[in-house]
Amino acid sequence: MIKGLDITDRRILYELDRNCRIPETRLSKRIRKSREVVRYRIRNLERERIIVGYSCFINVAKLGYQGYKVYLKIKGKPERKKEFFEHIKSRKDIFWFGIADGAWDVGLTFFAKGNGEFHNEKNKLFSKFGDLILEKFTGSIVEPIVFGKNFLIEKVKETEPVHLFGKVEHNEIDETDRKMLGAFLRNSRIKIVDLAKQVGSSVDIVRNHKKKLEEQGIIGKYYAIIDYNRIGMEFYKTFLYFDSISPKDEKKLYEICSQDPNIIHMVRQITPWDVELEIMVENYSKYNRILHRIKEEFADSLRNVESAIMSEDYVFPAKKTIFD
Repeated sequence: MIKGLDITDRRILYELDRNCRIPETRLSKRIRKSREVVRYRIRNLERERIIVGYSCFINVAKLGYQGYKVYLKIKGKPERKKEFFEHIKSRKDIFWFGIADGAWDVGLTFFAKGNGEFHNEKNKLFSKFGDLILEKFTGSIVEPIVFGKNFLIEKVKETEPVHLFGKVEHNEIDETDRKMLGAFLRNSRIKIVDLAKQVGSSVDIVRNHKKKLEEQGIIGKYYAIIDYNRIGMEFYKTFLYFDSISPKDEKKLYEICSQDPNIIHMVRQITPWDVELEIMVENYSKYNRILHRIKEEFADSLRNVESAIMSEDYVFPAKKTIFD
């Protein structure tokens, strides 16, 4: 049971995770409550800091960037750790930043225009904080698959997942697009009228640019930033090592992930492990049941499983990007 939330709160969170720009009239119809109730519940979720903001997934691959993973084990030096975390949170080239206990302590997703740029930035980081780093693992992302937060409503997934990164494309964006992406990153529920004022353009122009960014897949999803710790959820990263993973096995794993409401992301990547899963559950016992099923399903090919429990998790932590 999710702590402190009734079905109306959970349904609102679920819908705002799917698309936080959903109009209140449509949201009220979906959950069969009045607009007044919906508005009150959202404000209460914000006041309780369960909803801490609204943002969007920007698919950086559509703008010519590749994604790269870095995982670190670090020393227990409080002041240096604080300095390191502040540095990471200020970087415009970080897509994701996580702090955990388990297989690793810090996880990063960089975006860069090719291996050379990533190599240089990675080495600068390791050089600057070399006294803090015990172990490091790096690799490149093939495709993160973002499923809905169906654990909120305890149902099998209803919507198609969002696929990020993937094939690198070079879509051109202008200054209006850049300003809009930055604005949506910081508050994706911003009204179009306010957005037009912020970027210095007309409502019609902004609306057309928004449609183009969505159709090109540059904006992948508008979502609510939810503090899941406040509702008693635990967030685990799971690293699957296969002796070999055939297309058949990969499809089978995808089907398992797409049907399990607690598996929220599946990341295909080129790293020492083959697949990374992100799983959100009420407790370790439930997490262990999910792992047990995966181990049984792939008993002949799964060589090892490692886990880390997340304590902090940020997408675009700087709330700015190198194309903003």
